[in-house]
Amino acid sequence: MLENMVSFSDYDGIEGYGSVQQQEVVDLNKALTAGQDIAAPTVAAGEGFPLRVESLENTLKTVTFTAKEIVFWKAIPKIPAYNTVEEHNQISNYGSNEDSGFIPEGALPESDDSTYARKYAVVKFLGTTRSVTHVMSLVRPAHGNVIANETVNGTLHLLRILEKALYYADSSLSAVQFDGFNKLITDNADSDHVLDLRGAPLTEDILSDAVATVRTSYGFPTHLHLNHKTKSELTKTFFPKERHNTFTDNSGIIGNNITGFTSESGIVQFVSNTFLTGNTASYNSAAIGDATKIPGTPTISTSLAASGTAAPLWTADDAGSYYWTVVACNRYGRSAPVDANEAGGAFAVATTQTVTFGVTPSTTGGAGATEWYEIYRTKKGGADGTEKLIQRIVNSNTTSEQTITDLNASLPDTTNAFLLQQNIDSLSFKQLAPMVKIPLATIATAVRWCQVLYGVPVLYAPNKNFLFKNVGKNNY
Repeated sequence: MLENMVSFSDYDGIEGYGSVQQQEVVDLNKALTAGQDIAAPTVAAGEGFPLRVESLENTLKTVTFTAKEIVFWKAIPKIPAYNTVEEHNQISNYGSNEDSGFIPEGALPESDDSTYARKYAVVKFLGTTRSVTHVMSLVRPAHGNVIANETVNGTLHLLRILEKALYYADSSLSAVQFDGFNKLITDNADSDHVLDLRGAPLTEDILSDAVATVRTSYGFPTHLHLNHKTKSELTKTFFPKERHNTFTDNSGIIGNNITGFTSESGIVQFVSNTFLTGNTASYNSAAIGDATKIPGTPTISTSLAASGTAAPLWTADDAGSYYWTVVACNRYGRSAPVDANEAGGAFAVATTQTVTFGVTPSTTGGAGATEWYEIYRTKKGGADGTEKLIQRIVNSNTTSEQTITDLNASLPDTTNAFLLQQNIDSLSFKQLAPMVKIPLATIATAVRWCQVLYGVPVLYAPNKNFLFKNVGKNNY
């Protein structure tokens, strides 16, 4: 009856029971140590990992932006829209003749009329589709309800797109985009309301002059939107004026966060925004998006060339060697980049020259159409691979070569700044509906939905605002 039982007699002659060598004890101890393996459920038998209970924090750590970074969308005045085409009337003049007001006794005043204009803006649509498998919705998650978390993530994704689009969206590049304030001011304000700093930083003097320009158009600027680095450069100009009382302040903290300045029109608040990137963006080394929908990689069909002309902005300080890179884009994503310097070396540009090269979109089967090109260029003498965005150009030739012309109008590693009268008399965002979540049909074992927002920014009074282009740094 006991013949099938295991007893100590079965281990006769086998070391490990009773007295053992010291090294064997060390080896055994080593085999049972916990170790520091990470997510390794297939470790060899005898290791301590399978016995460990993983310690996972219940707070999800965010390594990207948070809602705190969404600045412009929170602040811009919002009003309801009631149609996909929103109209408004403007009165630009109460009377055309400013010298006809005085009259002799008993005379009839001159007849005059106000000047009216009707403007319109087309509502555009933003959205994202999200999906969570049915199984994922059943397991015990580490950070709360998975569908709820993904809904929040979808909201932040949409807000990131919207925040940047409020500045830089351009309907001439893609018909599904609205026009952001960069284009709205450029296209509609008088030319003296756009200042090209050519790489110089903002200063208090420049801001004061811009406010004065806006005041001549009866505007009252309230906010200056600028990039964090641009604000840092502006803040440095105030440092020499700062006084620090070392006798009464024992905190040991020096410096000052400049949040605004007092102008002729009153206080102008500084609004720093991470998404106000301008010409500081770098290209991605690989394509982004669904390969069946995004454009294929374009080809450089005509090499770089420089020719003399009276128009360009290549000054003596700009003469030097550069690299260019091109990316084809559409609403679904971006192609892989292509180097315009086919010879592999930097291309030299002299004073008063214009740079041109030819680009042909990909005709690879299955790839999407190219809607616009993004052109990247280095600083003078910059290394290949350090190119920054300088311009976006609509693809005017659907399948054939297009000549790209670089007049040096936009400088790499610079950005924009917007001096805005941020109230309902000057601008708004007309919203057809609040951001909504729409359930989608169940076609697999997954929960799907889309989140959408419909609206369009409107600039009622262009000359009550001011745009700074090519804002740089002190060491540009």
